[in-house]
Amino acid sequence: MSVPFPIIVPFQLFTFRPRCLLASLLLPLAAPATRAAEWKVFKANNDDLPGQNVTVTQDGKLVARFIHGEGQPIPYLALYDDQGRLLTNAGADKTGKTVGIEPHHRGIFIGWQQVKSDLGTSSLWGLGGGARGKAPNPSRMEVVALEKVSSDRDSATIVARIEWRAGNKNTAGSNLLLTEIRTMKIARPATGVAAQADTTFRLKPARDLSLDGNVQHAGIHMRVAHTVVDHAAETSYLWSPASAPTAGAGYLKTSKGQTGSVVGRDLQWGEFLFPLDGRWYSALQMNSPKNPVEEFSTREYGRFGFFFKKDLKRGEELEVTYRFLVRNAEKPAEAPKRSAAQVAQARREADAAYAKFIREVRK
Repeated sequence: MSVPFPIIVPFQLFTFRPRCLLASLLLPLAAPATRAAEWKVFKANNDDLPGQNVTVTQDGKLVARFIHGEGQPIPYLALYDDQGRLLTNAGADKTGKTVGIEPHHRGIFIGWQQVKSDLGTSSLWGLGGGARGKAPNPSRMEVVALEKVSSDRDSATIVARIEWRAGNKNTAGSNLLLTEIRTMKIARPATGVAAQADTTFRLKPARDLSLDGNVQHAGIHMRVAHTVVDHAAETSYLWSPASAPTAGAGYLKTSKGQTGSVVGRDLQWGEFLFPLDGRWYSALQMNSPKNPVEEFSTREYGRFGFFFKKDLKRGEELEVTYRFLVRNAEKPAEAPKRSAAQVAQARREADAAYAKFIREVRK
């Protein structure tokens, strides 16, 4: 059939911008932008424990709480998993009654059972007294100021000023042992991480003193939930360097599980594998190369940490830094312990995490 008239298409219809068209065609196929996690940090009264807290949440779920105040023997950091379930030991109920074994071990904490000075020997280990926690005037750690409570798109930070005080006073009425500035940065840098806590403890003595004691009762430690004691036979430790020896005769078996330590001046990290509420977790404590260190303390029910002794002069500051990283973990393949392949993989992951920590702590 003939066309009665020619079809004329204006040339300018073909002079559109092809890049604009391509972009408009592809736009519906582009992945939506990922919304940044919302981090919040705020002060509150404890609803299930004595005292107060600073709460850290990510998208409305609990990540950490800095616990302190009346009824708390020591200030400590509590951690939660990605479902908002408590991972660390609280040690007490709402009324202040202690719960579980060794209830003075709570969350991430610092202390020495023997702090020696002109005021005598003070116990700053959560026991609330002298060498065995029975002094008539207990020594104590008291949060006197929250110097920073803030959050950004990736983390939350808490900075607390804490005074360590002896039970006894000198003739001038002073019992201040030292002032501590504790910095805690909380994050979840990757999928599978329940919580990461970068903790720095800066200690400034008010008098000449010695941080003394033994590996099981001094240092910077973490205590996981008290119910882990019922699964002590299933828990396990790794450490680096792998060649670091255990403490020989000091490695004892008790009704609460095996107690021991790893000895070395170059200890890098210690890892604790444990079950809780039907899931498995790996808790890794990383030691900055600048920190003094003598031993890594282990207990099968879940209290572990780095230990050292130190003499300090009045006004001489000591600063130590650690990273605590709690991640989801595999169930042991050769129950109750991990297989050789799992151990090798856990070491590779811990070494990689430690290398990342070192890069970041040196910035």
